[in-house]
Amino acid sequence: MYYRLQNFYQNHRRYVLSRSDAQLLGQDVNIQNSNCEPFTTYPNGTPVAPCGAIANSMFNDSIQLFYYLNSSTAIEVPLLKNGNSWWSDKNVKFRNPTSYNLSSAFAGTTRPPYWQKPAYLLDEEDERNNGYINDDFIIWMRVSAFPTFRNLYRRLSHTNQFADGLPAGNYTFHITYNFPVTKFKGQKQVVLSTITWSGGSNLFLGIAYTVSGAVIVLAGFIITAIHLKLRKKKTYFQR
Repeated sequence: MYYRLQNFYQNHRRYVLSRSDAQLLGQDVNIQNSNCEPFTTYPNGTPVAPCGAIANSMFNDSIQLFYYLNSSTAIEVPLLKNGNSWWSDKNVKFRNPTSYNLSSAFAGTTRPPYWQKPAYLLDEEDERNNGYINDDFIIWMRVSAFPTFRNLYRRLSHTNQFADGLPAGNYTFHITYNFPVTKFKGQKQVVLSTITWSGGSNLFLGIAYTVSGAVIVLAGFIITAIHLKLRKKKTYFQR
C-alpha cells in the first residue's frame, strides 16, 4: 500500500536542506546552528524534535483496509508497518537519543508544529519502530525529486485469508484525514500494488532508460555517418 501525492514539491532547495542529520542520529546538538529554521524552537525557546520543514510536513493520514467476508461482516486486512524502510536508513542514518526510556530521551523538546503527537509516540506498540527510527518517518525524510511521487505506507501480512494475497471481493478504506492538500492545490491517492524481486511496479525508470538508450544509439549512427562522409582521403607521398 502506497500513498501518492501530487503537486508537492519536496525538491525545493530550502526544503531539502531543512533538517539536522546530527539530531536524527540521536546526538545532542544545538539546532539553532542547523538549517532547520524556522522550525527550530517554539517562541518559549523549547527545541523542536525532529526539527526542520521536512519533518514538520510529514504525511500523517491514517489508512486502514477492510475486507468484506459477506454483505454485513468486514474484517481488517493485516498490514505491516515495520520493515518498510531501507536497512541503511533504519540502522545507520537514524538513531534515537540514548536514555533509559524513549520519553525521557526526548525530555526538554517538543513536537513539530504540524504534528499531533511527539516523536516518542509515533508507534507505542513497537519500540523498534518508534521515535526517529519509525518507518513512516524515515520514508518521508527521503525526499522525492519530482512533485508527484508515492511512498510505501504498509505491506500485506500474508496470514489467514490473505496468505496468497488479497482475495477478490469488496474492500473499504477507512482514512483519517490529517494531511491537507488544498493549500498547495495538490491531490492524494492510495495505491495498491504488487512488488517483485526487482522492486515495485513503476514504469518510469524503464521508459527513461529505453528512451535514453535509443537516443544514444541514434546519435551514434548519426555521428558515424557524418564521420564517414567527411573523412578525408589519406594521401601518401613518395620520396
